[in-house]
Amino acid sequence: MAVIMALRGETALAIVLPVIIIGYGLTVTFAAGRSDVAALFSGREEDERRRLINLRAGATTANVLMLVLVCGAFYEMLHGEFGGTFSRLSALGGITYAACSASYTRAKSKHSVDPAE
Repeated sequence: MAVIMALRGETALAIVLPVIIIGYGLTVTFAAGRSDVAALFSGREEDERRRLINLRAGATTANVLMLVLVCGAFYEMLHGEFGGTFSRLSALGGITYAACSASYTRAKSKHSVDPAE
């Protein structure tokens, strides 16, 4: 990113973006031992509780995003713009959900949904 920003002539961003990314990484890494949130952001899912938190957070995020996409698709439809970005993303989300549901249903033993397992 720094190289691209420097080539575009945006020197301030070429300096600030790597500092932000490195700072975030260091903060999450050092705080992971004391904070469940930092541990999850760092990718440490050491126990069932953290895996369950990650599963619930992901599901809630997906539900909120799909709600926004579906509302956006209805907005597009009401304004005669059906087929726009929201419509395509809603379709992609629906197809992905259906495909994953079918996959997880067929392969129960491989993809357990019980966080205790």
